[in-house]
Amino acid sequence: MVEISIPGNYGYAIVVSLGLIPVLGFAHGVVVGTFRKAAGVPYPHTYATVEQCKSNPKAYQFNCAQRAHANFLENAPQTMLSILVAGVKYPEWAAGLGAAWALFRVLFLQGYIYSDKPQGRGRYNGSLFWIAQAALWGLSAFGVAKDLM
Repeated sequence: MVEISIPGNYGYAIVVSLGLIPVLGFAHGVVVGTFRKAAGVPYPHTYATVEQCKSNPKAYQFNCAQRAHANFLENAPQTMLSILVAGVKYPEWAAGLGAAWALFRVLFLQGYIYSDKPQGRGRYNGSLFWIAQAALWGLSAFGVAKDLM
C-alpha cells in the first residue's frame, strides 16, 4: 500500500487549483455575459449566427469569448486535478506551473477576443498554456510512478 504524506507547503497548490483557476473561470463567464448583451444574442443560443457576425462585430467577439470560455472549461478540470496530484510531491512546481497556466489562459482569452488576427488566431498569444498543462501532466505521472516503484 502506498502512503501519501502531504507536505506543509501543499497549500500553494490548493490556492492555485481551487482558488485562482475558479476565479479565472468566473471572469470568463463575466466576459461572455458582457459580450452576449452587446451582441444581442438571446438565451438559450450558445453562439451568434454567421449572419449576425457579418453585420455586428460584437457578435463575432461574443463567439470568440464563448469559444475561449468553452476551451477553458474543457481544460480546467484536468489541470486542477494535475496541480493537486503533482502538488503532493512537488507543491511549488505544481503551483508555479498552475499559475503560469492561468496567466497563459488570460492571454488566450484576450488574444481571442481583442486581436485583429483573422479566425481567432490571436488566441495563439496564450497557447503556451499547453506547455504548462503538459508539464503538469508529466509531473503528476512522474510523482505517482515514483511512489509505485
